[in-house]
Amino acid sequence: MTEILQKQINLQQISSNTYSASWHHDWVVGKTLNGGHLASVFMHAARRHLSIDPTLAARDQPDVLSLHIEFLHACEVKDTKITITTLRTGSSTSTLLLELFQDSGTPGKSRPNAIGIANSTNFDKALGPSAPTDWTLHPPPKPIPNFALVEAHKPEPNWIPATVSGELLPFTRRSLCLNPRGGFPTAGVYDAWNSFRDGERMDATYFGLLSDFIPAVCDSLMDEGMYNAHAFYKKMEQWDKEHPGVPTPLTNTIAEAMKATRFSQTVTLNLEFRRRVPAEGLRWVFTRTETKMMEGGRMGVDITLCDENMNLVCEAHQLILALDAQRKFLSRKSKPSSL
Repeated sequence: MTEILQKQINLQQISSNTYSASWHHDWVVGKTLNGGHLASVFMHAARRHLSIDPTLAARDQPDVLSLHIEFLHACEVKDTKITITTLRTGSSTSTLLLELFQDSGTPGKSRPNAIGIANSTNFDKALGPSAPTDWTLHPPPKPIPNFALVEAHKPEPNWIPATVSGELLPFTRRSLCLNPRGGFPTAGVYDAWNSFRDGERMDATYFGLLSDFIPAVCDSLMDEGMYNAHAFYKKMEQWDKEHPGVPTPLTNTIAEAMKATRFSQTVTLNLEFRRRVPAEGLRWVFTRTETKMMEGGRMGVDITLCDENMNLVCEAHQLILALDAQRKFLSRKSKPSSL
């Protein structure tokens, strides 16, 4: 069941290269839309356009190979419009420009809130050779969970489950997250397994969301703030002692967010797929989030996403600024803020 996110996006074609997309309460952070969900809107629009545009469909490249997004202006809580321009078509890959608007979307008279560049492929067709490598995650993650134990609410020897039900990003009420027992001993490295309850599965559209469904790396490095992975783990560890196997009920509030001293601003997001996500979707996705350094509030964050068997599916990268929270809550009487 991969339709929940697609139904929320509600993508509608309104011309040969223009689509409308709805917003949903699940995506809201205060008065803005979450960047991960917007990335899923880009993914969904690109995949749809590749399949129905006559010229592109003839190329038989239905898969998104890569997607680069520049977040230019905050998106308000309202519908969006996406225009798609084919920059090139080729026998092995084609390139699309996607522009996301929240005003009229009239070319030359509007400014996009975000822009994306997508490259297409067909993962069923080999374009060249394949060869194994010795690549591995370092430090090594905990062993793959026994998902049957997790779903039966029985103790899993290496992972602790949690759910988040709060005022920020309400979609998390459907999610189930596993953190490794022992927490996060390596600074800048954060592992998790993510799933959705009630049979919801994750297709390629979800990977925009998953690439942003991560701890706040700045909060975690500073060991403070509401999205601090270490603070989450302490709550999970304590709950697990008293309720082994039962997901820890985590919460958040807008009032708590308003007290934050800093916030993370994603400037760019890149997704590169290594294989096709099954059409029926994945039940569980492993996520490693890591950064090499944070200096002066600037950092790059790498996100590695694997399937239930730890096969590499997608690699993502975010360029993030950790900014003073006062910037986020300044009056925006004239226009949405930019960096």
